[in-house]
Amino acid sequence: MKVYSWNVYCYNRSLDAVCRFIEGLEFDVICLQEVTPELLECLKAMPYEIAYHTDVIRLYSPRKEELNYVVILSKHPMSYRGTLQFPEFPFPKYTRYLIALMTGLGWTLITERGSVYADIEIAGKSIRFFSTHLTLWGPSNRNEEFNELMKHVQPGMPTVIAGDFNVIEHPAMKSINWLLGAPFHEGLPWYPERALFEERFRRYGFKNPHRKKVTHGFSRSQLDHILISNDLKAKSAWVLPNLHGSDHYPVGVELHD
Repeated sequence: MKVYSWNVYCYNRSLDAVCRFIEGLEFDVICLQEVTPELLECLKAMPYEIAYHTDVIRLYSPRKEELNYVVILSKHPMSYRGTLQFPEFPFPKYTRYLIALMTGLGWTLITERGSVYADIEIAGKSIRFFSTHLTLWGPSNRNEEFNELMKHVQPGMPTVIAGDFNVIEHPAMKSINWLLGAPFHEGLPWYPERALFEERFRRYGFKNPHRKKVTHGFSRSQLDHILISNDLKAKSAWVLPNLHGSDHYPVGVELHD
């Protein structure tokens, strides 16, 4: 069983290449983040089962907003589809000023962040898959969102949680956390967010097969994850080398049947 996760990047100008890549990919389930309305229509036309929900609403101005989506595509039947909403976080004034200065690069205020999950029947087994996109606005907020996600894990049910967790690992890049609204200590080079998240994974009964793999070149971190519950086993895990217009590499894992 092959599972993929990919943040396709909401400003991706290569949507035809994205669609061709997905259509040619050998997968059982693929989870996508930052899907635009245009790409969503392409995905809906593919001959797969689909579940989707609002990832984020980007607030460009009082009169202009854009929805991005999280999506699950499956070559196997979905017996249940569910959604969840993450809590809203306030932005400090300096972060609002920074966003205003960076609007030319596509930065915006955001609202209505959510996630999607689906129960998929594969080889006589029901597995719950999540496609999620944790906030960029600091480790404490990511932790709160992850805990919210855990409320929708069904005890005793095999589970895969795939998505962009935005865990920034490289010491030189961690100041981004503070610039985007996190407390000052969470932006220091030695703040151990990765270690804290790995312990959180273990506590909730999940494994991270892509540990220590870089999935996002600019941050030099493992932003993208395919977590698997302890009752599932990974044969292999990999990062594909072509971005197809995104800033994230697609990541995949093969699970034992």
